[in-house]
Parts: sequence; structure tokens; C-alpha cells
Amino acid sequence: MSIVSVLWDLVITLLIVWPPYVANATPVIASKLFRKRTPIDLGRNFIDGRRIFGDGKTYEGFVTGLLAGFLIGELTYIIVTGVVGIPWNPPGPLAVFAMCAAALLGDLLGAFIKRRLGLPRGAPAPLLDQLDFLLAALLALWLIEPRMLRWVYVVIAVVITPPIHLATNAIAYLLKLKKEPW
Repeated sequence: MSIVSVLWDLVITLLIVWPPYVANATPVIASKLFRKRTPIDLGRNFIDGRRIFGDGKTYEGFVTGLLAGFLIGELTYIIVTGVVGIPWNPPGPLAVFAMCAAALLGDLLGAFIKRRLGLPRGAPAPLLDQLDFLLAALLALWLIEPRMLRWVYVVIAVVITPPIHLATNAIAYLLKLKKEPW
């Protein structure tokens, strides 16, 4: 395996995970744009007496994350293949939409698990926080366009996502978009 092929696999992996990354990050920004936010769980508790997801998971964040991830992802793919000319056949629009939706659903699942563990909103859950959205997005891609998902892309994505996630969250914290740096 040459350094060129490793770098190529890294580039393709980053292109594949870009739309779910955008979808997952956008709700943080959306929380600052919307004065009124509606929690997806509508303030309800689960059978264990704890909130289902918590106040941090809102309809506004979900919808803006889905739209931003899809639109920015599709625009990126158009630019990368059409303008820059990278010889790559990106996932189709349905797969991109599904990856973004799955990323947000995976993040909801992570919040659900954190609430069941008794962790309050904003509490760190190493690896769960960094991988819930990614693994759900990759599963959606595999279900819709299995040709797109080689095992090496999954491995690279799982390895690079935690440090990228932590770094972007630290930046969001410094910009006062988040209350916690993780």
C-alpha cells in the first residue's frame, strides 16, 4: 500500500463523511439562530422518569442539520467532481440525504443512551459522543449504496472522527457556540 493510495483513501473518506459531519455540527449553530426551540421529546420523560432526549435535541436543530448537511454535501460533491475534477463517483442525493438523517438520528440515539445512563445534558460520553452520528450515517450509506463503503473508509472514519469532533467542539466552545469544550 503506497502513501498515495493511503492519502486517496483519506480524501475519499473525508468526502463521504463530510455531509454527516455538517449535519451533526449545524444544530449547534442553529441553537444560536432560533430564539424559540422545541425539544424533540417535547419535555417528556421516558419510563425511567428521565427525559427522553433532553432540551438540546430540537426540531429546529434537526431540520437545519438535515438541510445544511444535504445541501452543503451535494454542493461539495458538485464542486469536487465537476469543478475540481476529482475522478470520483460520489453517493447519490438519496444516499446523502439518508446519511444526514441517520447522523442526526444516531445523535438522538446517543442522547437517549446518555439520559438512560443518568448523564445530564452536556456531560461527556467518550466515543459515544464522537461515533453515534458517524456509525449511523455509515450504516445508512451501506444500506442505500453499499458500493460506496469499503472497509478501509469505515476504519479511517472511525479513527479520524474522534479527534476531529473534539477539535471542532473545542473551537465551538471558544466561539461561545457551546457551553462545554467536548
